[in-house]
Amino acid sequence: MLRDYIRLGGQAVLDDLGANSRSGMPAFGETLSAEEIDAILAFIKSGWPADLRRHQAKASRPN
Repeated sequence: MLRDYIRLGGQAVLDDLGANSRSGMPAFGETLSAEEIDAILAFIKSGWPADLRRHQAKASRPN
């Protein structure tokens, strides 16, 4: 979901989820490569507390 938020823009993701809220986050899928998006997310996640990083890693594992 975090990758999609960056790639597609916040509003597209919220609309897909059926959320009744607005986002001004623009889409960067035409500007950033998948590797650049992963690097951005790695940087953001590096500031998360360890327990949240563990939870996110577990939730992000493929089924």
